[in-house]
Amino acid sequence: MQDVLSDHSLDVGLDAPLATQMIEFSPTAMAIIDPDLRVRRSNRALRAISGLSRERMAGTPIPELLPDVDPRVWQLARWVLATGEPVEDTEITGRTVMFPQEERIWRFSYFPLRDCEGVPAAVGVILVDVTDQRRAEREGARVERRLRLHSRASALVGRSLELDATLEGIADLVVPEFADTCSVYLLDEPLGKDARPELLELRRAIITRVSDPPLQSCDIPFSTVGEILSCNRNSPIYQAFASGRPIHYAADDESLISGYQTPGFIDYFRRLRLRWGIAVPLLVGRFFHGAMVAHVGLSGRIYTDDDVEMAADLGERISAAIANARAYAREREVSVMLQRNLLAPDIPAVTGMDIAWRYEPGSGSGRSPRVGPGPPISVEVGGDWLDVIPLSAGRVALVIGDVVGRGVTAAAVMGQLRTATRAFASLDLPADNVLTHLDNLVQTIGAGPDGALASCVYAIFEPATATMVLANAGHPPPALRDPDGRVRLLAGGDGALLGIGGQVFVQACHPFPVGATLALYTDGIVESRDIDVSQGISRLQEALAGAGTADATADRLMRLVDHAGRDDDVALLLVRAAAATNTRTLTIPLTPDLSAVGQARHAVTTALRSWQLPEAVDTAELLVSEIVTNAIRYSRVPGELVLRSAPTALYIEVSDSDSRLPRILHPDEQEEYGRGLILVDALATRWDTRPTHSGKTVWCQLDTGTDAQTARVIGVAPFAAASSAS
Repeated sequence: MQDVLSDHSLDVGLDAPLATQMIEFSPTAMAIIDPDLRVRRSNRALRAISGLSRERMAGTPIPELLPDVDPRVWQLARWVLATGEPVEDTEITGRTVMFPQEERIWRFSYFPLRDCEGVPAAVGVILVDVTDQRRAEREGARVERRLRLHSRASALVGRSLELDATLEGIADLVVPEFADTCSVYLLDEPLGKDARPELLELRRAIITRVSDPPLQSCDIPFSTVGEILSCNRNSPIYQAFASGRPIHYAADDESLISGYQTPGFIDYFRRLRLRWGIAVPLLVGRFFHGAMVAHVGLSGRIYTDDDVEMAADLGERISAAIANARAYAREREVSVMLQRNLLAPDIPAVTGMDIAWRYEPGSGSGRSPRVGPGPPISVEVGGDWLDVIPLSAGRVALVIGDVVGRGVTAAAVMGQLRTATRAFASLDLPADNVLTHLDNLVQTIGAGPDGALASCVYAIFEPATATMVLANAGHPPPALRDPDGRVRLLAGGDGALLGIGGQVFVQACHPFPVGATLALYTDGIVESRDIDVSQGISRLQEALAGAGTADATADRLMRLVDHAGRDDDVALLLVRAAAATNTRTLTIPLTPDLSAVGQARHAVTTALRSWQLPEAVDTAELLVSEIVTNAIRYSRVPGELVLRSAPTALYIEVSDSDSRLPRILHPDEQEEYGRGLILVDALATRWDTRPTHSGKTVWCQLDTGTDAQTARVIGVAPFAAASSAS
């Protein structure tokens, strides 16, 4: 065996001088070890790594040469000698004379060197210093981990404007990826960075996240949302607030932890067995809003300067979430104010009609409270609106619309459209004309890069004929339940969205008898992420078919709303013809002849006496006489008189095909004519004219209370006498 290990026998099968030269100058560290683990040969690269000379290494056992290197270095050599099997690419760490203060990493490979009989007589060792490579890999992994944390945290910040959800998501990300526990504390009101109160009192914003399973199942103290944490100037959170940067500290340092003056907090740290912590200030501009606190303990991890920098970046993400949430809260507050002032109409009492309405703002979270007869609103408003507007002669306008978009902008446009709709309604315009004016208005509002669009249905209930006249601008079709329970969609008169321009709106007339129910709604009630519009409308028709009051039907329809899958507003207006409103109506055709005046007076007198309204006869006769005379004298075309009695008022309407609108004149004493409308203005409770597609209608309202009629007749006696004389 000694011959085998001689200098010559170790070079068996090789040209000895050439092999020696190749090994000596190879950039890869090499050595030959004998069965006693002594170094028999080494090259320059190995001596450079070890820091030992050729003489120092020759014949010295490896355990003595490398006392600070992992013992596996010689243990593996013994195993190769015993088995004759090589061992490749095993990483071993340690320190050498050349690197006494730095732990290095080498990749070792062992190969058996056999004698002439094939028995392992020595071990060839090759090692490569991979310390720099492993450092680069660790740095790459650290950068990748940091980027992954940043990317996921940024995605959480951008995904939701709900601060609680964002904070919970970031805490779930931090634990266990970055910390063993994570807590977030917020001030009730932010503090300026230069403020220095004696105590900071913060509220826990989220439930403390804990990574250790045994601790997760325990009742962790100080983990309830809303609990107060008092911090004096010694506490890590206060130091982070005062310095404006993260504070890295030992979690078992009682001089620091005692700065938390909430009783029992030190025991809390002990129970969670925390060792290291980072307190990160949450700053928005120059204001301190709170702190994120991350700790490690049972995992055995420690925090480095890189971790502190990473925690600072996470704090910036949380601060961005706070800034977004507060901006969202301000916008929501303005939206809610607009909603309360502009959306919810004061529904007037309409004779013979049962009216109900509902509104639910969309928030994207499925937690929107009801607006209407129910709890007050508390989330962002959209662009939906509805309204009920009294018109002339007991007629009523029913309006529903939806501005495209959400937030303050949509609410502002909605407010303008609702106000404008009421203004156009006061002019008593036909339904299609109202939509034409609204279309022009929306085009004006939408001038510029942020164009406005809206859908709208404008319907007019005509009690004299028990009909509903409506025009539609790109809105879901109204649904009408007939008295027999059959439900149909009111098609016809459909136009494009308001704001597109260049279109002609057409109105359609539909019967609206006693017992019928009209449903006006926005797409939020029939459409969601999981339900398409056609399916939603079919479901609405089925629900509307059931009998019940307007309120009961409204509740039934609102149960169709897909709260989990919608992010749009829901508006619903239901109108039910609950009583006969047209049973006492008289219609008289008028010829363009003054003889028709007397015929009209006679027919009205007869009708009022049969309706048991004798107290209204005299005043109504005078009003009919003046209005019919005026129509025949100036229009000279056939017309129509409609007399309708409601429970508290009498309505007189005279229509003709002359589009010229009458106006009150102020004649002097010598003029013979021009006093008719002055008399009408004095006698009637209300009067006016409204344009129609065929001409105009002059109408007046007369209260049917006895006292009111007596007072009016006495007050206009001189006009009556003068009129009779003429």
